[in-house]
Amino acid sequence: MLTKLRKLRKYNEITLDEVAAETGLSIGYINRIERGYITEIKNPAKRKALISYIKKLEKKTKEQAPVI
Repeated sequence: MLTKLRKLRKYNEITLDEVAAETGLSIGYINRIERGYITEIKNPAKRKALISYIKKLEKKTKEQAPVI
């Protein structure tokens, strides 16, 4: 699930600053997650915040997707 973050963020034109503000995580930490340096978030609060944010972006992306 963490590997989706960058793709979803770019698709929705969201900056690292905005993700950091919403999740409470640092820009550097998010950047390392997106680049694959961090593959598992051990802190439960951080993991919950980021997974919740990714699910929110997935929902937003589906709502914006054109209907064919």
